[in-house]
Amino acid sequence: MTKILGSVAALALSLAVLTPYPADARPTGVDCTAALGAAKATIDAACPCDTPGNHADHVRCVTQKLRALSACSPDASGKRTCGSVPRACVAKIRRLASRSACGRSAETVTCCIAKQRDCVGDPNPGDGIKAGTCTGSKRKCDRVIDCKVPRCEIAASAERCIAVGGTLGVGRDCSSACGE
Repeated sequence: MTKILGSVAALALSLAVLTPYPADARPTGVDCTAALGAAKATIDAACPCDTPGNHADHVRCVTQKLRALSACSPDASGKRTCGSVPRACVAKIRRLASRSACGRSAETVTCCIAKQRDCVGDPNPGDGIKAGTCTGSKRKCDRVIDCKVPRCEIAASAERCIAVGGTLGVGRDCSSACGE
């Protein structure tokens, strides 16, 4: 009898540990888009896209600047303060730098290629009210046709971008090239 009670207690404990938090109880994430917007001018000033060098040098420069902007240290009162870029956003912002045309040849461009996504969560598709959301984005939708979401890629030239069915992006990095 004690073995059975011990087994039931262990099972109950493991279920309590493995049960996920309810959606409203999970901690909310940081807004990396806002963090990028706030830090973009500082990063661009420290690591201009047109400087001589190569792409790896540009990404290295951005990584070093992000490290400085996200560093934490004690202030005069001993309280720990951190930089303007949350640590949770550093990898995402660095990835944007690595997906840029900075440090590459002048012919290299950003290319916006439309990817079809599904429209989920709209109770009445086709009614003209955008109550759903395109998968993988925050774009509102009513029908699947509303979910052609542009994805930024790097193309060797404008001709290569157009040849694969893309349109030229704005600027040399993917953070805002396709307007998403």
